[in-house]
Amino acid sequence: MNYLGHLILSGENEDIIFGNFIGDAIKGKKYENWPNNIQKGILLHRFIDSYTDNHTAYLNSKRRFYKSFPKMGGIITDILYDYLLWSNWQHHNVINPTYLIINSLAILDARVTLMPDKIRYIYHYMKKNEWLTNYKYNDGITNALEKMGVRIGYADNLGLAFDLYKNNVTLFNDDFNEFFSDIIPESKNFIQNSIS
Repeated sequence: MNYLGHLILSGENEDIIFGNFIGDAIKGKKYENWPNNIQKGILLHRFIDSYTDNHTAYLNSKRRFYKSFPKMGGIITDILYDYLLWSNWQHHNVINPTYLIINSLAILDARVTLMPDKIRYIYHYMKKNEWLTNYKYNDGITNALEKMGVRIGYADNLGLAFDLYKNNVTLFNDDFNEFFSDIIPESKNFIQNSIS
């Protein structure tokens, strides 16, 4: 999952939302240096990543990109799934992404000085360029893929991956909806049963 998916799966606790958002930058046992609910958010981030990487439907989506975009299937699918979240959120009884983004940015703005440098840098550009909102548009997702390709030095035109999606819309939507239906209760269960 990418940023929007992680935020939706964080629930309503502000510290958990923050912890999940910074999770990529907190390695090993360094999460133990944070307050309890931020720890829970960091561990939730890890749980979501692990669950996603092992889910059959997600793996089906990821594999469709292998032939044209070797080694990039996971990155493309993570970004694509945020696009599909915009298209399918009403089917999953989750918060409207527009409201979620407004609320999440307010929470993250209040804690921006606590963010690790790497995440603060990403957050600055995410907010300035309205990444989370732009994921709902065809041009926005194509642009996000293009910029990701440039950022990681991938030689091929990563934006063309969206054409592969457009040629297999039903398959990708079915994968996403199966996956997201499963991960919602699993994430809620993790939040309820992880460290207090």
